[in-house]
Amino acid sequence: MNDHRFAQRVPYAARVMVVRGEEAWLGEVVDLSEGGCGLFRPEGCELQVAELVQLVFFDEPGPAVLVGARVARVHDGLLGFEYHDPQQIPPVRG
Repeated sequence: MNDHRFAQRVPYAARVMVVRGEEAWLGEVVDLSEGGCGLFRPEGCELQVAELVQLVFFDEPGPAVLVGARVARVHDGLLGFEYHDPQQIPPVRG
């Protein structure tokens, strides 16, 4: 598989809510970069490449970080997302 990522990804453990319209799934991050992230595919999540989503990053109760993204890859139980705009690692509120 060709890999044309914006930046090198680094391993990172966090929880992320993936939101598409009225549907949402809680997922676990595999890795992050300034340009995107990889998640273990949540059970029942049927996203397809090119779909637009909101990723909600959080690590404790309180404010969360919303990041607009596009599904870039769906492969072997993993989802890859490309952010609309570059983010810090991990994403922070702007």
